[in-house]
Amino acid sequence: MKKLIIRLNIFVIIVTILATPSCTNLDEEVWSAIVSEDFYKTEAELVAAMAPAYSALKDLIGGRGILIHEEQTTDILCPLTRDYGGWYDGGHSQRYHEHNWTPETGYITTWWSNAFNWVNRSNMLIFQFNQIETMDPELRATFTGELSILRAFGYYYLLSFFGNVPVVDRFDVEPGFSPSNNADFETGRKQVFDFIEKDLMDNIPNLSAAVDQTTYGRFNKWAAMTLAVKLYMGAEVWTGTPQWDKAINYANQIIESGYYQLEPDYFANFKQENDNSQENIFVVPFHETLTGGNMSNWGYVMHHHFASQATVNAPRGANNGTSAIPSHVHSFHPDDVRLKGWNYGPQIRLDNGEIQLSNRPPNNPLIFTIDYVNIFNPDDPVVRNHTNALENNGARPRKYEINYQAGQNMHNDLPVYRLADVMLLKAEALMRKNGGVATQEAVDLVNEVRSRAFEDPTGHLFTSETLTLDDILQERAWELYYEGHRRTDLIRFDKFVRGTWEFFDRSNEGDYRNVFPIPQAQINANPNLKQNPGY
Repeated sequence: MKKLIIRLNIFVIIVTILATPSCTNLDEEVWSAIVSEDFYKTEAELVAAMAPAYSALKDLIGGRGILIHEEQTTDILCPLTRDYGGWYDGGHSQRYHEHNWTPETGYITTWWSNAFNWVNRSNMLIFQFNQIETMDPELRATFTGELSILRAFGYYYLLSFFGNVPVVDRFDVEPGFSPSNNADFETGRKQVFDFIEKDLMDNIPNLSAAVDQTTYGRFNKWAAMTLAVKLYMGAEVWTGTPQWDKAINYANQIIESGYYQLEPDYFANFKQENDNSQENIFVVPFHETLTGGNMSNWGYVMHHHFASQATVNAPRGANNGTSAIPSHVHSFHPDDVRLKGWNYGPQIRLDNGEIQLSNRPPNNPLIFTIDYVNIFNPDDPVVRNHTNALENNGARPRKYEINYQAGQNMHNDLPVYRLADVMLLKAEALMRKNGGVATQEAVDLVNEVRSRAFEDPTGHLFTSETLTLDDILQERAWELYYEGHRRTDLIRFDKFVRGTWEFFDRSNEGDYRNVFPIPQAQINANPNLKQNPGY
């Protein structure tokens, strides 16, 4: 297959480590690769050796991945339990949407473990590479630099989700070592931010600037700079001190590099064969048989109806679970091409026949509705019962191409960073630096992204008099939905807690919900960890 040929190196990396268990204990030593003075001497050998670090990124997607944390907690997605019973996960997803999670909520524990897994695997390989005295110094600097960026990537999510976490920058620790009670390992949100920033600043100069097959799915200079943009955009929330100029600086370097450009077709970034996208800056590669993970679960299974199988030639029915928040879908202009990323209306078989509702009378076709017609009390417009939706209620995501013609799994690569995201972040930073007032440069950036969404953008563009920060937040909702950015965006705009979207009254919610609790299982294992306030 084309993907296998083009990116053989990254698939080899991922496949060779599929059986490696996750490392969830900060004290655990994982020796998944054997250090040898006769190995790790060539670039190809070093790329292959990074298998433990990069393969773990497949955990970004999946039942407990970033889309639950960043989308189901917001005004984009709602987990539903249908009127016939339907899909249910013990209430974990519902608690996420209602902001009622606790330190015992299982998905929180999983995310903590996943992020520290990326950190630990990076530390392990940095340690091993530094033990090889015969390694070429330039190769060592390049590859330990890349692993340091991958470690910073893990800590970025730990900073965003949990705030106060142990900072561990090495693998060679004594048995029983606890980073939380060791003076060499400070904790606190500002310390975590500073640690990430140092990893970025120290190592971006050592990274490859190539944008080709050799760096696809890896942290090159531009992907690392995008992580820096993300970090500096959150600086005011995480440290109390805004750093808009630094965000703008790195956004400029990415935009002006000439390596990336907006795809004329918005959905080219999410197709099965999206490895040719000129817009995607950093992706997690997937293959239908080789990578031990795929987009099928969240692209199709978690959302679509169990009778949807016939619409996409899927090998199985779907769970009929999570669907869109109605106000999000209604917010799109009907001519906005990005609206096509939501599936609603009559569901048609591949042979053009109608699909019937499975447990309804005959001649009752399956039609996905945007609205949920029976789930709230008309006398109470705020608190709505999303556990009683009809089986056809809710628009379903189809942003990622659902196509099972080529195999049993979807193999879309997961876009983590895109140029459109960087452009909108730069526009936001320019306006925040300017007291919230639009500059012409900010207007031009937003309009360039927005123009792609309309066949005729006339009447849909902003001016310096009309563009507001709230417009940028809304544009990010239309452009970046279902990509794992929304919670972070809402927090940055101070609209996450006490949000006003449907299905739950958040009017009395506390600010402490802007971070998740430290998992109780981790505190039980290490009492030196300090629980976040409010939990």
